[in-house]
Amino acid sequence: MENPQQIEARVEARHKIILVIWFALLMSISVLFAMTLLVPSQSNPNPTFSFALIGAAFMVVVVSVLLKSRIVQRAMEKRDAAMLQSGYILSFALCESAALCGLLDHFVTASSYAYFSFALGLLGMLLHFPKKDHVRAAIA
Repeated sequence: MENPQQIEARVEARHKIILVIWFALLMSISVLFAMTLLVPSQSNPNPTFSFALIGAAFMVVVVSVLLKSRIVQRAMEKRDAAMLQSGYILSFALCESAALCGLLDHFVTASSYAYFSFALGLLGMLLHFPKKDHVRAAIA
């Protein structure tokens, strides 16, 4: 039986790990966005493909929210901190893929709509901000 201070120390350590990963992927989205501002695209506009990429980015963010909630709930039921961390990382990666859709949109179609994909990815990342209560419920 662990005392409450040991449990809280484990919760704090796991939460910091997830928070660092969240911040790193948030900065990755920022770098991808900066690339679209600094590197101009020379391609021909294709609104159909551009809207398809925005739709894909939207679907990826929605799937990330649904998957995270399901995995986090299951991790808290099983008291599995590794599963919780995996759920968070998966949701972060899916949101980053929405930003990658925006980068692809920028370079392939030179569309000004590419920024919507970045906004969706950023919104998803903000929705997935790591909660210490989730970690506490998965560990304690």
